[in-house]
Amino acid sequence: MNQEELNKIERKRRTIYSVFQTVNIAIGILFIGAFLFIILNVLSPDFETSFALPFITILLMMILNFISQYLKNLLKKEISKLVYAPAFKEKNTEFNYESGLTLDEVMSSKLLPRPDDFVSNSLTKGEISGFPYKASNITLWEEHEETDSDGHSRTTRSIIFDGRMYIIETPFNKKGIIIKSKKAGAEYVINKIVTIVIAIIVFGIFSSILLHSLSDPFFREDASFFIFFIIVILIGVVYFLFGWKEGYQEAKLESSKFNEYFEVQTQDQVELRKTLTPTVMEKLINLRNIIGNFDLSIIGNKIFFAFPQKISIQYDKPIQELIEDAKETVEEEIETIKSIIETLKLEEERIKKGI
Repeated sequence: MNQEELNKIERKRRTIYSVFQTVNIAIGILFIGAFLFIILNVLSPDFETSFALPFITILLMMILNFISQYLKNLLKKEISKLVYAPAFKEKNTEFNYESGLTLDEVMSSKLLPRPDDFVSNSLTKGEISGFPYKASNITLWEEHEETDSDGHSRTTRSIIFDGRMYIIETPFNKKGIIIKSKKAGAEYVINKIVTIVIAIIVFGIFSSILLHSLSDPFFREDASFFIFFIIVILIGVVYFLFGWKEGYQEAKLESSKFNEYFEVQTQDQVELRKTLTPTVMEKLINLRNIIGNFDLSIIGNKIFFAFPQKISIQYDKPIQELIEDAKETVEEEIETIKSIIETLKLEEERIKKGI
């Protein structure tokens, strides 16, 4: 890409970004205007103005928000192609912004719960340490039904995971190992304690009702319902605390630091210890210290690696800076995956040699 092409792209970026900023400022002004209108009507009942004004304002905000999202997606799409495609090409890697991993591929990692909504883009394909891989940005949402004080229900969404996932095909075959980063210490402990306390309270309430049901002939026929409900609560608590999956067991390893950082589940305790050797555990601990939280699973002949960082575009930066940032990001991303693959590869060779 010559300088003339870069200048042309830069002019296009500046134009789109300026319009994007102007639209967002207009949305902010309209929001403040609508807010002031409501305040004036509350504080001064005699305030006279057209009641159509707030509805027009809201309609304009919706239209401008649609335009803002369109411009943002346009920037992301166009600049991603121009910035990241060359960066990945230097690594002999294909890049396609429109494509991504499928939901079935993501779910086969057993690292994430099935979402209500799913988006994937920025697919890359290539080789790391001689092993073929594919990766993409992924975002998973879950939906919640909420009811307000007036009895009206509405659906809200929360993000389950927003990051990037790699799927690497390997020559070795594993029954199933799942390694998930624990949350930050205080948050992790508080979540567990709150869950246990709530479970104890609910368990106590339904246990007392159950005992009363068994002692009173009139309520005895309802006892089976309460027994069933208590069992469901216990299963739910156990699943939350330990995250057990079908056929998987929780495992503790010899490294206290590793156990502090990660939760591990496996289908084969012997195979787990052959795979997560002291060298591998040390590598994963070091990576956790460098890049933060990440999740890893080895299932069959595939290694799944997910971390809450994604290739993203900072629209306010010049194209040349974005290209340099992209090269650095791609380099760090691939080298991180490579370090894990090389370590696992070395340990597999040691196992085969009986060392």
